[in-house]
Amino acid sequence: MKRIKNTSSYKVSVTKESIALVNKTLRSGWIGGDGPRVKEFEEDIGKVIENPNVVALNSGTSALQLALRLAGVKEGEVITTPMTCFATNAAIVLEGGIPIWADVDPESGNIDPEDIERKITKHTKAIMVVDFGGVSSEIDKINRIAKKFGIPVIEDAAQALGSEYGGKPIGTHSDFVAFSFQATKIITTGDGGVLVCKRKKDVKRAKTLRWYGIDREQRVWGETFWEYPISEVGYKMQMTDIAASIGLGQIPYLLSRIAYRRKIAAIYDKALSKSKSLKPQTILPDSKPNYWLYIVLCGSSENRSKLVKALKKIGVEAVEAHRRNDIYPVFRKLTTGKLPGVDTFDKENIAIPIGQWVSIKKAKEIASILEGF
Repeated sequence: MKRIKNTSSYKVSVTKESIALVNKTLRSGWIGGDGPRVKEFEEDIGKVIENPNVVALNSGTSALQLALRLAGVKEGEVITTPMTCFATNAAIVLEGGIPIWADVDPESGNIDPEDIERKITKHTKAIMVVDFGGVSSEIDKINRIAKKFGIPVIEDAAQALGSEYGGKPIGTHSDFVAFSFQATKIITTGDGGVLVCKRKKDVKRAKTLRWYGIDREQRVWGETFWEYPISEVGYKMQMTDIAASIGLGQIPYLLSRIAYRRKIAAIYDKALSKSKSLKPQTILPDSKPNYWLYIVLCGSSENRSKLVKALKKIGVEAVEAHRRNDIYPVFRKLTTGKLPGVDTFDKENIAIPIGQWVSIKKAKEIASILEGF
């Protein structure tokens, strides 16, 4: 019997340029944080997103937690979505905040602006927005609501590097934007992230807080010592030069990887337009996603199971990218209320493989399965 090669939903890719740069860095004498490679990585990401206010960190989760600190959340409430990676809401709790669940659009999986506004109270300190699978939320509408109430917006764009909204790159719209470079992202640093800020004063504070609260530019020298005037306790969140070197060798491939994903997405879109029971995740007219995920809505959990089994027969893995966070025991004490959009999206969505490891031939084979449902 011929063995079918499995096509997975996620795959790590490390370029030869990354390997060469890591080797060079290892021999350079500087492998830790805030070195020349980190600064170069921050500059290059700033060019990609057209915003120079970039702070490199050890993870996307750290970027969210640092944003919450800068937003002054403390013990206040953060309106957020349960339809996301656990890291999104873990960061809120780690920073002392209380997640308040908002519903999502059942067609996109993204947070519902109207429900955000309904749930704003005098205790609300921030709004957490997630760009599910790289597909942008209604960012402009959400930012207008936030401005009306004087509340900062933190955008979890962990999956959205290279995506656009309103003709502008993700990373330019909200007060704080967090990107992830975890192993399976479109580009990776092994693990890492960046926090992007709208205001320069937030960048300066973020760079101080990422390393204990130490501002490297304010070193005080004595005859037998050196010290810093530390006025605020920070974290250990800095990106290393080794991680930045991996990322620098990935950035040149970003646009071609996104272009390839969009090519495969077009194949899937065409197939789904002919399907009787399946449809793609809704994408706003002003949104241009990077397609880190390609989400199919199956109409029911039963139909989703059938699709997963059909794809498995041709060696294709289809998975739920995230479990709704409000089901976890750690969040059991939180008031949930009714979340019909979350209920629908959670039981219908499935991610199918899309990336440079999926050949056009394989994409068409997957498409034929989609079309037949």
